[in-house]
Amino acid sequence: MAAGLFDGVDAALMFHPGVYDWTWAPLTASAQVRIGFHGRAAHPTGNPTEGIDALGALIQLFNTLGVLDRRLPAGSHIQGIVTDGGRATNIVPEYAEGLFGLRGATTSALADLVEELRSCAQGVALATGTRAEVAEVAARYEHFRDNDVLSGLFAGHLEQAGIRLSEPAAGVYLGSSDIGNVSTRVPAIHPFVAIMGSDGSDHTPEFARAAAGPRGREVMLAAANALASTAADILLRPDVPKQAWTSHHRKAAAGE
Repeated sequence: MAAGLFDGVDAALMFHPGVYDWTWAPLTASAQVRIGFHGRAAHPTGNPTEGIDALGALIQLFNTLGVLDRRLPAGSHIQGIVTDGGRATNIVPEYAEGLFGLRGATTSALADLVEELRSCAQGVALATGTRAEVAEVAARYEHFRDNDVLSGLFAGHLEQAGIRLSEPAAGVYLGSSDIGNVSTRVPAIHPFVAIMGSDGSDHTPEFARAAAGPRGREVMLAAANALASTAADILLRPDVPKQAWTSHHRKAAAGE
């Protein structure tokens, strides 16, 4: 988007097969953060008091985040993995590193969470005598901003195929996507259309089988037709893009 690829674009339209029939997707903002702790190597029995355990600091950070998790708002969470825990069992690790995936219900909530993680890492470094390095390793995804004008048109077209969409359930958040960033630039839609029951889950072997089955094909064709019909509305009805952009600017001004 920074290259201007969406300049002059009227709208961005997509759908996602899923386990819900929802007019739009409650997608969270997300970021990837790498945290490295620098300590000092030593032999654990030969000169243990000279060592500063970087891995111990990283483990302490995970413990701290476990406490932090209890007071995070809905839609926010941190999931981390150890990407570097040392090289040998007979050396106090001088460096340890973790990679953390952060999500927030809104872009603002994500920014707050990144700062919380940064503060936790610096606090652990102070307590353990290590030095912490905190860096984001990829561009952030912003939360998705639905364009109600266009998603309403899509839902109307899809209903002609016998599929009725509803609003997402309150307090439910379903992953993150770069469509969130796109939705800050142009009117965008990202409905979910079910190919299996809500007792299931996407990104599973069962979901893959459903996608290759008759219901998956039926939904794909119906949704493709609804997307094309919505695009035709944008191109052939001057009132539609005008209303869509009015809604887009209203949400942006309200900080939604």
